[in-house]
Amino acid sequence: MRVILGSLLLLAITAVEPVDAQPAPLPSKLSGKWTAVIPGGRTFIDTISLTLDPPNENGRVTGRLTTRGVVCGALDEPLSGTWDGTELRFDSQVRPNVNAQRPNGDCASGRITFVLTRKPGQQSFEGESRRDGAPAPAQISLSP
Repeated sequence: MRVILGSLLLLAITAVEPVDAQPAPLPSKLSGKWTAVIPGGRTFIDTISLTLDPPNENGRVTGRLTTRGVVCGALDEPLSGTWDGTELRFDSQVRPNVNAQRPNGDCASGRITFVLTRKPGQQSFEGESRRDGAPAPAQISLSP
């Protein structure tokens, strides 16, 4: 009986994460791909990369976005957002005729918003982006 109680106590102690555990730092560079499936079933896939400055004490983060888009893209475009240790949220801008697969695209306002999550114990980020005027969100997959 003592062995069972001792084992249960040891299991309970090791299963609890320390309260003061700090989240893994935000990588300074991330790259990967975006995938969008638009109405009608066409799928588009291309590249995306981020260069990130260290977050400030309030979790605000700045950096640069480069993404090759179908009709709108970005090349070292400024970004700003927040990092809470798990979720990276930021906004940036895409433009026609900049790093785009097709010329003279309609980018509406060009505002693009990202919500990316890093799962505990992993370095990669998953999430989505939404661009004003785009027919569908894009799925994002990034890693250092």
